[in-house]
Amino acid sequence: MYDLVVVDPPWSYWGDPNKDAAAGKHYTCMSDDEMLRVDVRSYLAQRGVVFVWATCPRMDFAIDVIRAWGLVYRGVAFVWVKTRRNGTVIGAQGPRASVTKPTTEIVLAASTHRRGRPLPIADESVAQVVLAPRGRHSEKPAEVYRRIESMYPAATKCELFARKERTGWTCVGDELSSPSRVRVSQ
Repeated sequence: MYDLVVVDPPWSYWGDPNKDAAAGKHYTCMSDDEMLRVDVRSYLAQRGVVFVWATCPRMDFAIDVIRAWGLVYRGVAFVWVKTRRNGTVIGAQGPRASVTKPTTEIVLAASTHRRGRPLPIADESVAQVVLAPRGRHSEKPAEVYRRIESMYPAATKCELFARKERTGWTCVGDELSSPSRVRVSQ
């Protein structure tokens, strides 16, 4: 059981699955029904916090998923503004926009408890906005993980659907090398 879990779900999207930027070309995506059945609570201690990576086109479903997992949606923890290596914000990217072209990813916060802090926060100065360059497809900025570690240095930490190992974390994902290569149970 972990005090803190980060989840980077393999969201499914609509549109052409054969485009180079399509998630399904880079990893196996889960259907909405599969996503709703992931047993995130089984990884959590009685009092715990969960951070869920979400993209703007799936934001409403991401909140539904948090609730289906038996958690309480607590707000937006981080907004990753994607930049170029030189620090300038990237231009519009991704599929044809229904409103505006997304250049951010969101990290939602959830917890096992409706009120109060589920865990003590060691560093209350951690900022919400993260300006960081994008890497390979779906790679998340290390700065978000550094901020989480700054907030919760003593917490036991786990990442589900991890794509790389992190020192001090238990990482679970089917893209990791053995022995951590595990499919997250549904």
